[in-house]
Amino acid sequence: MRPRSSITPEYFGLCEAPSRMRQPLRFSRRGLIVGMSCASKLLGSRQHGSLLERDLHTLLEADPSFESFALEAHSLVYFAPAEQGHFQRRTYTPDVVARTTYGEIVVLEGKAAALRAKTNWAEKEHLIREAYWYDHGIRFCVLTEFDIRKEPRLSNCKVIVSRARGADDPDLALRLGDAIRLRPHTLGELYRIMLAPKASVFATLMALVYRGKAQFDLAQPVSETSTFSEALSR
Repeated sequence: MRPRSSITPEYFGLCEAPSRMRQPLRFSRRGLIVGMSCASKLLGSRQHGSLLERDLHTLLEADPSFESFALEAHSLVYFAPAEQGHFQRRTYTPDVVARTTYGEIVVLEGKAAALRAKTNWAEKEHLIREAYWYDHGIRFCVLTEFDIRKEPRLSNCKVIVSRARGADDPDLALRLGDAIRLRPHTLGELYRIMLAPKASVFATLMALVYRGKAQFDLAQPVSETSTFSEALSR
C-alpha cells in the first residue's frame, strides 16, 4: 500500500506572508525571463521565472473566482513505486497554489508542452495528481502554453487587469452597474448613454469585470460590439 503523502506547511502556504520553498532565481535559466509580478492577489514573493508563469499569474489576477495565490509556497512529499514492492520518497514544489472565493484550494503547474511530454515528468505527473487528490482532496492542474496563452482570452485578461487599476469613479460604477443589471448592453451603447469620457467608462467597466460584478465573452476581442451583462453570482 502506498504511504500517505504530506504537505509542508500544512496550510499549503496560503497565508499573508508565505515563505518560498525554493530560493528565487537571481538569473534566468535556459534563457527564461525572470521578472516581478504585479498581481494584487499574489501573496509573498513576486518573482516569476518565465513569461509563461507571468501569463498564468495574469489569468489568475483577472479571474474573479480566485481570491489569492502564492508561488512555490509548499512542498509535497509523495511516494513512487520502486523495486520489490518498495516506495521511493520524492518531493515536489508546485509553481502556484491558489484559493478560490469559495475557499477551494487548487494547485497549478505552468509547464511548456515540450517539457510536459518528457518521460521524467510524464512518469511523475499522475503520482503527484493522485497524492494531492486522494490524500488531501486538492485538485492538481498542469497548464501548458496552449492552455495559458489562448487568444483572445489572454489579451482580454491583460486589458482587464491594466485598465481596472485606473478606475476611480464610484458614481460611474453605480450607474454602469444599474444599466447592465436592467439588461445587457454593448460597450458602444454604454459609451452613448453614460455622460462620461469613453476612457473612464471603459476603465470602470473593466473594474466591474475584475471584481466579478460584470462579464463579457473573453473568447472574443473586447470592442464596442462586446456585450456586457451582470455577472452570475459567485
